[in-house]
Amino acid sequence: MRVACPGRRLRWAAAAALLAGWSCGPGNDGQWAPDPSLVRQVPWLNGGVPQIMGDCKAGSCMAVLPDDATNPPAIASGQRDLGSQHTDCAPLANYTFSTGWFDDFEPTTDDPTEVGVAAGWASYDDLTKYSFHAPGDATWYPAVKPDIRAAWGLPSEKTPGPACGGKPNNWVLHFRGGLFRKWGGGMSHVFTDPAGRYRDTPFDACQPGVDFCPDPLPAGATKDSAGIPLAPANFPKYQQSHDFVDVTGRKDADGKVVVAPYDGVSFWARRGPEGQDHVLVILTDKFTSSRLARENQLYCRRIRECHTQCLSGTNCNKDPQTGIYRCFDENVGLPPPDPGIGFVSPDSLYDLMFPRCGPSACTSPQTYLDPDFDSKACRPYTFPAADESGEFCWSEGDPPPPSRDDRCQDGWQAVIQLTPDWTFYAIPFTAFGQVGFGKRAPYMDLKSLDTIAFGSTMGWADAFFDNVTFYRKK
Repeated sequence: MRVACPGRRLRWAAAAALLAGWSCGPGNDGQWAPDPSLVRQVPWLNGGVPQIMGDCKAGSCMAVLPDDATNPPAIASGQRDLGSQHTDCAPLANYTFSTGWFDDFEPTTDDPTEVGVAAGWASYDDLTKYSFHAPGDATWYPAVKPDIRAAWGLPSEKTPGPACGGKPNNWVLHFRGGLFRKWGGGMSHVFTDPAGRYRDTPFDACQPGVDFCPDPLPAGATKDSAGIPLAPANFPKYQQSHDFVDVTGRKDADGKVVVAPYDGVSFWARRGPEGQDHVLVILTDKFTSSRLARENQLYCRRIRECHTQCLSGTNCNKDPQTGIYRCFDENVGLPPPDPGIGFVSPDSLYDLMFPRCGPSACTSPQTYLDPDFDSKACRPYTFPAADESGEFCWSEGDPPPPSRDDRCQDGWQAVIQLTPDWTFYAIPFTAFGQVGFGKRAPYMDLKSLDTIAFGSTMGWADAFFDNVTFYRKK
């Protein structure tokens, strides 16, 4: 995107741009570029090039990472957030909440060094050039990683949450990002992540106190309770878990209710002063989940967008160590993902900072293999209606990428309005509906809920969440 840099008459616009993490290119060349301080805070900035310390050509270099997630980048004009001025706890008297899943994002022990973590939560965005989302995974921050008690997840923020019933509330989940110009960004959580959180396999019962697992499968079963095969057609097992939750309750042999069904999802939320004033709450089930369709595509078809070229403007180069094609400056080189030399990073961060491209655009890291696409080529495709085009993972001789009428991820959505004050939301499952950009589901299957997500649409995002759970109405 080329624009004229502001002159004297537009200094206020330049100041706002700098607060939002932008600056004019060297020599006033008329091209916006991300501010170096923003790149240091979010080295996974879309289309950005991470700052490198050391000499990669000599085999000793590392990418500059933020120490922790306590200082999220400013958005818009950088207006100060005064925090919530009022909290109404009265609505809580009308509900009971799940004890098996209640994400309060607080530390799990009394150890003063421990930081709060949203275990199993992940953040994402629409890849608008020079936009960002924060926080990243807790394991991406060198100062945070030693003090978390979870394998992975988003670091929560130490800031006052909605304190009700005299219980302290010092940590919340905070998503900030933008400027999104496509469909937005957000945070998602697979209910059963980290894998094995509630039970090891679908043949096992839930842990005591957890009342939303499907019944254990009988020995010799080949399909789960949602009708999904327990293994792919060509392999002995799936690469990742396909487990889900069942919120419909239980009855005994005489029809007596022994576990009451849940009525919906609840949480507290608020927004910052310049964030969007609404949020999408999204649930997926067996009919809409791309995760549950991996390696079977029984209820819907998966689609994966890819890029042969680099959003950063760098060349797509072959990593001489791994043979993987990535976006990086060949004159600088590529830092090795080796914690032994100070590069503390799982491959999820490495793939964001140095995206796979060209012949490697459809491959996935060893920690998250995806056989549906790993062997595919990244090729252009224009859909017959000519309302969508791009590069997708599909090879010569394959069926073309699925149309909207066949694809997954048109999850069940509800829209909430946010205010600057902490507000309690209880959204019944009956309030959720599909939008229409994917395969139409016959109904919302509460026996196979898979994922919850909080999504921001186009614009700036600055939203806080706490105490996310299932609820029953009294």
